[in-house]
Amino acid sequence: MKRSEETTTLYLLDGYSIIYRSYFAFMGRHLSAPDGTNVSALFGFFRTLFSILDEYRPGALAVVLDSRVPTFRHEMYPEYKANREKAPEELHAQVPMIEEILGVMGMTVLRKDGVEADDIIATMAERCRKKDRPCVIVTGDKDLLQLLGGEIRMLRPEKGGYQLIGRDDVFDQWGVEADQIVDYLSLTGDQADNVPGVKGIGPKTASKLLTKFGDLDGVYANLNACSTGERAKLEASREDAFLSRSLIILKKDVSLPPEAPTPVGDLNREAAVPLLLRYGAKALAEQAKGAKISEKQLSRQREKRAEASSVPDELLGEGRYEQIDDLEGLDRWIEKAISAGACALDIETDSLDAMLANPVGFSLAVSPKQAAYLPLIAEGQRKFDDDAVRERLVRLTSSPSVRIIGHNFKYDYKVLRRWGVVTKNLAFDTMVAAWLLDTTANSYGMDPLAASLLGYKTISFKDVVPKDGLFQDISVETATRYAAEDADITFRFYELFRRQLKERGLEKLFFELEMPLVPILAEMECAGITLLSDRLEAYGRELEKDLGTIEDDIWQACGHSFNINSTKQLQQVLFEERKLTPIKKTKTGYSTDISVLEELAREDVVPLLVLRHRSLAKLKSTYVDALPKLVNPETGRIHTQLIQTGTATGRLSSKDPNLQNIPIRDEDGRRIRSAFVPAEGNLFISADYSQIELVVLAHLSEDPELSQAFRSGGDVHRRTASLIFDVSEADVSSEQRRIAKTINFGVMYGMSAFRLSRELGISRSRADSFISAYFRRYFRIQSFMRKVVQETEQSGVSKTLLGRERSIPAINSRNKTEKAGAERIAVNTPIQGTAADIVKLAMLAVSRRMASEELKSKMVLQIHDELLFEVPFDEADRMEGLLKEEMESAVKLSVPLRVSIERGGSWGDLH
Repeated sequence: MKRSEETTTLYLLDGYSIIYRSYFAFMGRHLSAPDGTNVSALFGFFRTLFSILDEYRPGALAVVLDSRVPTFRHEMYPEYKANREKAPEELHAQVPMIEEILGVMGMTVLRKDGVEADDIIATMAERCRKKDRPCVIVTGDKDLLQLLGGEIRMLRPEKGGYQLIGRDDVFDQWGVEADQIVDYLSLTGDQADNVPGVKGIGPKTASKLLTKFGDLDGVYANLNACSTGERAKLEASREDAFLSRSLIILKKDVSLPPEAPTPVGDLNREAAVPLLLRYGAKALAEQAKGAKISEKQLSRQREKRAEASSVPDELLGEGRYEQIDDLEGLDRWIEKAISAGACALDIETDSLDAMLANPVGFSLAVSPKQAAYLPLIAEGQRKFDDDAVRERLVRLTSSPSVRIIGHNFKYDYKVLRRWGVVTKNLAFDTMVAAWLLDTTANSYGMDPLAASLLGYKTISFKDVVPKDGLFQDISVETATRYAAEDADITFRFYELFRRQLKERGLEKLFFELEMPLVPILAEMECAGITLLSDRLEAYGRELEKDLGTIEDDIWQACGHSFNINSTKQLQQVLFEERKLTPIKKTKTGYSTDISVLEELAREDVVPLLVLRHRSLAKLKSTYVDALPKLVNPETGRIHTQLIQTGTATGRLSSKDPNLQNIPIRDEDGRRIRSAFVPAEGNLFISADYSQIELVVLAHLSEDPELSQAFRSGGDVHRRTASLIFDVSEADVSSEQRRIAKTINFGVMYGMSAFRLSRELGISRSRADSFISAYFRRYFRIQSFMRKVVQETEQSGVSKTLLGRERSIPAINSRNKTEKAGAERIAVNTPIQGTAADIVKLAMLAVSRRMASEELKSKMVLQIHDELLFEVPFDEADRMEGLLKEEMESAVKLSVPLRVSIERGGSWGDLH
């Protein structure tokens, strides 16, 4: 059941972009099927598709195709794309062939008449953005750069492969931010789509104008500040510029089916084989047969992971599995495990939610390609007595002679714990090992790892369990083949990864930090945290009332009622009735997004009220209404999942629900956190590392000024401000401290002068002078950053203080955008990663101390640099001392670690 806990990364393939590129790549030497049919586009398309599936291992993938009929853009501008030569009939003829193969594979294909593929991609990307779901757009189309930001990235074709870019890379390559791409192309035009732009304005001028004036409206509002030549060109092409913007901006509200694209693990690649062979694509057919990757691709992946040796033959090929029919058979397998000293254990259950799941069977493996399955329930009937099996599993999972191995064993640990079995000898989680060996991979699920590392196609859950069916209802033989394979593959991973960890020098980090953390995280998740739903419901009623009051205030200010959530009606109120100056334009009129409303709020009360209304409405839907639905019906508590393998830096993340994202600093967030309370007779204690990433930066850079700021125990942001502005700390203003704080944290993330100027609302030259002053006073920070980049260029990896590695293959890229992004990652990794390692060390130290002193207190949550504990009243003083002592001594640095301790009767009472 754990196989569904895969990455959620969605890849969106711009179908025609790949088809056209593939067709013309073979011009003059086209590929033919046995009957002479041109299949160049088909071959190139599926070569690209399989390459992405095998090398990038997406969680789900959809192919997006253009409309068969003209779109609204053709109606708006008949010359739209009119400059393109008609595509060859040989190319068009291959599209139905491609669609047929995608269909038999079960691939999601998105197409809508009257709508361009770009708009469908924009809509799907927007869905991902709202759900915080990672999304990668595969295309070479510049228009789609406007979508980048947060978890939305782009895979652009380049010579010899692909370049993965994000929002920050856009500025490095095009000189504008991603959200300025629409206006950038409105000025330069887009020859590929026959978008006119402003005649005579090229990329450099467009970048300069947008840097100075923000957007297209700002450019035209400041024509007098432009040069004579620029002004003449802009005035002559005003109509074309704004028409271009209407053509370029993408729709994000296309009506599409609500179903999510098919997970990659559910694709039937083998179904494509007969069709590929019909068209003479033997190499592609071979690749599709076993979801295997080519030796070249495998070599590239191994190089990326810096693997030192190949997979031994004994880990390859099919396994032999047996069914355990009686308790004597289980006893024999447990004896085998004790003799072998290691046992891969996997559980089949009736739910993906470990806090509700019941076991229906167990599989064990004690050597590669040898495994067995015990069905507790099969074919709808109970096969074993639970107590008898439980007694034997207690022996297995508590024996000091056996190392228990699992894949994503945190899930199994929780299921076993609820079933009355506490795993005391967990030694190796292969999902955690896979992540530590390659922290930038897209997936650590069993199926894609087996395919890429072992060349092995695992049995899909979908293939053995009918839709809406249950695992416990399938035949024993089928269940054995599927479940025993899980344990077998896990044991093969164990043999492979333990050697690779040793070769890479990662054994200490794995066995002394990451593995001991697994049961701690599992116990935290099992403990959960109490949510007072009635308190949230009461706050929800207050919010409803507040939203109604704000609506009344808006209507009163406008002199009439209207639908505040209607973009069209809001546009009319703001720009027609109240005569406010438009800032950005969309295809449906002037923009009313948050950035626009924040700007307009400086001069009018209505946008200010609308901002507040939107903020409260989002708060209500995201937290107040949603959290009570996530309360576990058995425990009455919220049980978030703490994800150990979710980031490249080693930081923990949280999901279902994401409690790390609840607002911390404002009153609204406090009201939500106030609904989280300790059990009766307890209180909450929070232990928070103070500015840990800046402390790490001071230690790693050995900068004397920054180090002294922490040793003195003063306000480091005030100290920075005094150095930058050359004033005494006593004379630092709140505005100067705000600027210093932004720079202190921004430097670690490679913040440019342009980004700083936008964030602080100051000129770019002033921002540049602040950054220059910062590096003059903290002179060793810049040399540290240069050193990290140089070392990463030589080794291809960036490391934390404890030796955690992050592979950064783009560090030596000739592409300036890609290299600049890689340098930012290289510098940030040792800082953020070391901070994450320190927090984990603290969690281990505190847990061991609590256990040794037999305290009843529980660690219930980790919020980045903060740990939250549920503590009995009579242990509070003892816990405060323990936390300060253990956390401040978790690791020895050249500057002191400091921890802030707070108590409260609710989470909202803290901070």
